[in-house]
Amino acid sequence: MDMSSTRATVPSGRRVAGPSPACSRATCAADADESCVPQMRHFVLHCVRRLGVPESVCDTVCLVVSELVTNAVLHSGSRSVTVLVRIGPGDVLVAVRDSGQWCERSEPRQSTADGGVPFGRGLDLVRAAADFCTIDSGPGGTVAAAGVRFEDVTSAPAGAVR
Repeated sequence: MDMSSTRATVPSGRRVAGPSPACSRATCAADADESCVPQMRHFVLHCVRRLGVPESVCDTVCLVVSELVTNAVLHSGSRSVTVLVRIGPGDVLVAVRDSGQWCERSEPRQSTADGGVPFGRGLDLVRAAADFCTIDSGPGGTVAAAGVRFEDVTSAPAGAVR
């Protein structure tokens, strides 16, 4: 998957503006640590809201990006993670790229934040929430992509009932 487009790097704690109204895609790169998950989610949320994606779709896209970025942070061993968001007529594509290799956990994740809640279901959540999900992995890293479709009210014929 080609992830070239407008690029923004998110330093810790800094907000980055999304695409201009004429732009339908943007990328954001950050260090692959736990703090990048909310940064990437806010970046994508800003992009989809700015371009008028329905709020229910924004929520779904935020869930998808959170899960895919979390997987890259926890399992890839990559130093960085890049998110591409592409907004088309009636769909949003989110792709997450890392440059690491899949790392199996030798023991269960232990975190007080987990509070006994089961984990390890991120890709299942993505597949349930998104209309499609693909994972392409190789020696150079992994690209996980998911798409969410919605009714594009801007392309409906004049006079159409919605």
